[in-house]
Amino acid sequence: MNNKAIAAMVIIVIAVVAIGVYGYTSFVSPTSQNGTLTIMAASSLSNSMNATAAEFEKRHPNVKVQIQYGGSGDLISQITQLNKKPDIMASADYGLIDKSLMPDFTTWNLKYAKNEMVIAYTDQSTNASQINADNWYQILAQDDVKFGIADPNSAPAGYRAVMMMQLANKHYNNDTIFETLIESNTAITSEANDTGFVINSPNNLAPTDKVTSRPNVRDTLTLLESGSVDYVFVYKSDAQQAGGNIKYLELPDELKLSDTQFEPDYKTIQLIQFSDLEGSNKTKTITLTPIVYGITILTDAAENDLAIEFMELLLSNEGNTISQDNFIDPLVPAVPTTDSAGIPNQLNQYITS
Repeated sequence: MNNKAIAAMVIIVIAVVAIGVYGYTSFVSPTSQNGTLTIMAASSLSNSMNATAAEFEKRHPNVKVQIQYGGSGDLISQITQLNKKPDIMASADYGLIDKSLMPDFTTWNLKYAKNEMVIAYTDQSTNASQINADNWYQILAQDDVKFGIADPNSAPAGYRAVMMMQLANKHYNNDTIFETLIESNTAITSEANDTGFVINSPNNLAPTDKVTSRPNVRDTLTLLESGSVDYVFVYKSDAQQAGGNIKYLELPDELKLSDTQFEPDYKTIQLIQFSDLEGSNKTKTITLTPIVYGITILTDAAENDLAIEFMELLLSNEGNTISQDNFIDPLVPAVPTTDSAGIPNQLNQYITS
């Protein structure tokens, strides 16, 4: 090969490397933007959101990300009733965004991650060595066993746990599971209708000593860690993130609430929040759906541009890796719940057409 050919090849290699370095640098280099990005997010997303926010702040050294965690229903109520104005809302139940925030507060919603229901416990939990996917409801029914749930009037993990126990009647061909665990120990009731069951969750759950309720799913794990209860119904990611002495029981596929093939069965179960407050704007009817997270940017977001950039990171390959590292299973690509009108063009590469 002559000297001219070698020189030409060197130039080409340098150019290709330079383009690659420029592309990588332009993606990860810090920007000069400044401001405060505000996010409301389901408690079960705290680890993954905190990690994503840390990476975002690394790339935007003049930007602060402030995140408020809680039960998705409570957070959305703060937006709709208390005039709170976050830039981004991430819900543990994508349907809450569709039902409560559209069209007045946002015009679009992305299903971007999924989870599943498990029963968490420790080695100190009563009869922990005996519990399995076939007998868990019998173990929980024992007189000396206590369990915890998130509040079904504020947290998706709470109403999903309650509705799952109604669904368990069918799965185990046992009509007494819901009555024994829920109706006998709280003011929550269930009624059969033409298509399935409607569960009524009153303002005051009035639990017995057997059942303890907390506002969100993370607080129920605190109950377990303190030994106040033996078992809690939580998302798998929460149990995995807790680590330490927290163990968890995986439920049968039909009861994990993570598989869309069982959605026709899920939809036969409904729950009315604050069912005793007729006419109240708190009263909502929830239909059981797979555990899929929804996320949106509010229409009047004060930091719209930063919110779009945060969403780009969250939905990117790197963002998906961050989610997976924190036990949240991303949906790739993300799926709009309605048509894609209103979704920022910058996000189109991360969503289904």
